[in-house]
Amino acid sequence: MPKSLEGIFGKPGVCVDTAKEYVEVHKILGLDLVAAFPGAFPMAQVEREVYLDDWGIRWKVVDGMPWYLEGTLKTPEDMDSLVMPDPDDPRWYRPVEEIVGLVGGDLAVSAIVEGPFTRSWLPLGLQNFVKMLYYNPNSTRKFIEKITSFYIELGKRLIDLNIDAIWIPDDMGYVNGLLLSPKLLRQYIFPNLEKMVSTFKKKGVKVFMHNDGQIMLIMDDLVAMGLDAMHPLERAAGMSLEAMKMNYGDKIALIGNIDSKTVLQAGPTESIKKQVLECLEIAAPGGGYILASDHSIHEGIPSANVKFMFKTAKQFGRYQTMRL
Repeated sequence: MPKSLEGIFGKPGVCVDTAKEYVEVHKILGLDLVAAFPGAFPMAQVEREVYLDDWGIRWKVVDGMPWYLEGTLKTPEDMDSLVMPDPDDPRWYRPVEEIVGLVGGDLAVSAIVEGPFTRSWLPLGLQNFVKMLYYNPNSTRKFIEKITSFYIELGKRLIDLNIDAIWIPDDMGYVNGLLLSPKLLRQYIFPNLEKMVSTFKKKGVKVFMHNDGQIMLIMDDLVAMGLDAMHPLERAAGMSLEAMKMNYGDKIALIGNIDSKTVLQAGPTESIKKQVLECLEIAAPGGGYILASDHSIHEGIPSANVKFMFKTAKQFGRYQTMRL
C-alpha cells in the first residue's frame, strides 16, 4: 500500500512502481525478501473513477488504489472469446528487472504470479463463476486452463530474470471457511495450480503461496503439490499456527500469523511483542518459520508498529540464542 510505505520511508510517493524506494523500505525494515510485481497496464476509463481492464474486470480506482467492482463476462461465449494478454510484452517484466538489479544480491526476490482460482472468477464474478462450473463445466474448465497457461508463461519468463521464488496469491477462503467446496477445487482448480507449481519448481525456484481465510480443509492438497511456503495463516480465520507447525512444519515453511486486524493496528507495543514471541515459540523451533503480518502491511497499520514488530523479531528470533 503506498501510504504504508510512505510512513516507513518517511516521504510521499513510494509505491510498488517506484522501485528504488520500494527496495529501500525493505532494507529499512531489515527484511530478507522483496516481492516484485509484474508491470501494470493502463485500463480504459468507462465512468468517473471506474475502469475496465483487459480481463473484463471493472475496478473503482480511489487514491490510486483499484477496488474490485464486478466481472463483465457473463456467458460461455464471453469466456471463449476472451483474448489473453501477450506474455512476451516487455512491460510485464520491467519492474521486476529493475528490482533484481537494485537488490544486488542483498535481498531474495520473489515475483508475483497470480493463481488459477482468483484470476478465473474475477472476470465472471464469483456467483456467476460457480454457476458456470455447474451449468457450463466444459467451457469453464477450458477458461481456467487458458488463464493458467498465460500465468505459467508469465512465470517462466520472470524466472529467467534471475529471481529466487515465485509467489502465487490465490485466496480460496474467508474467515468462516472456503469460497468453493473442496470437491470443486479438487476437480477444477488444483490440477491447474499443481501444474503451475511443478513447472516453476522444475525451473529451479521456490514457490510460495498466499491464501487467505480458513483453509485447513485443503491444506493436505496444497502441501502435496510441493509448495515451499504458505502465507498468511490468518488469525481471524482461526488458522492455528500450532496446528500448522505440528501437521506441516516438516513439509512447508510457515509465514505470518501476526494479527493485522487487531494487534498490529491498535497495539500497544507490549501486545505486539507478546504475539511476536508467541509465534516464535510455537513455530521457530527446528526452523521453517518466517515472521510476518497475517496479511499485507496495509494502510490501517501505523508504521511505528511495523518497525517495532520487525525489531522485536530481530531481537528474539535468532534460533541459537532465542530466550522467550
